[in-house]
Amino acid sequence: MNKMENNTKIQPEEERYVPQEYRENKNPVVEILICFLIMLLFLAIQVVVAIPFVVIVAMSKGPGFYDGLSADEMISAIMSSIDTMTLSFVTTLVSLIVAVIWYRMAYCKGYGMNELKQSCRRIIRPDIIAGLFFAAIALYFITILVVGLISAVSPKVVEDYNELMEDAGINDINTVVILMTVVLAPINEECIMRGIILTRLKRKMAPVAAIVLSAVYFGVFHLNLVQGIYAGIMGLFMAYIAYKYGSIIPSIIFHAMFNGLNYLLMLLPASIQENGFLLFAVPVVSGFAWYFLEGRKKLSEKG
Repeated sequence: MNKMENNTKIQPEEERYVPQEYRENKNPVVEILICFLIMLLFLAIQVVVAIPFVVIVAMSKGPGFYDGLSADEMISAIMSSIDTMTLSFVTTLVSLIVAVIWYRMAYCKGYGMNELKQSCRRIIRPDIIAGLFFAAIALYFITILVVGLISAVSPKVVEDYNELMEDAGINDINTVVILMTVVLAPINEECIMRGIILTRLKRKMAPVAAIVLSAVYFGVFHLNLVQGIYAGIMGLFMAYIAYKYGSIIPSIIFHAMFNGLNYLLMLLPASIQENGFLLFAVPVVSGFAWYFLEGRKKLSEKG
């Protein structure tokens, strides 16, 4: 009896709640395609949820309103009458509900409140949270530099991106915007990208390949070049910490912090926001702070 107990293999936490069929070695090419289709499915969910809102607004204009308008002009007229942020809030909420249920039922069977409390105790610690905060600051300023480089190469691309963000209401500071971008979007996207997709990929290929590929999917998921590039950079880090801790809890925390910085930094004077020295100094200092607080912890540290 003692001999059998000594030889019992203890599963890593991130494997413990995954059904056996997902641990079997299958063709990684097939898994890559499946994960791509999963990403498209969640994009489709948001489109399908948005359609009734668009139809209602279009019908409310009355007969003859669209006479003589081109297709682009019709779309512009309809979208200008829609509260884009409210629509984004609703579509994100529906996607979040589907993502949480899918992730919970398919990949976290047997993971109850006791296990959640244990994960929170080992992850939500002052050193880890502080480290993730400094990492969020470092990456936020790095993305500013990346957007600046893109602007230098193609100013029109960044102008179109800024106009898109303004039309979407992302830069407004109000309860709905903050709730969506700092709470709903991080949970939704982490359940999809680091929960469902990364979990599938890392069982069919090397961790580095799974992390990189999930980051690429995360960039594509945003459907515009500028946001896709810096989201891909974010995705690398978030996939890394999700893999490191065997949990999407730290990636959700980091994601929320990163998005929240956008609103915190808006409160600073323009002279500070546009200071070239700070653009380089802040990510360097914050990067070192992250490394000493959290980054140098080994991947094997699960407790």
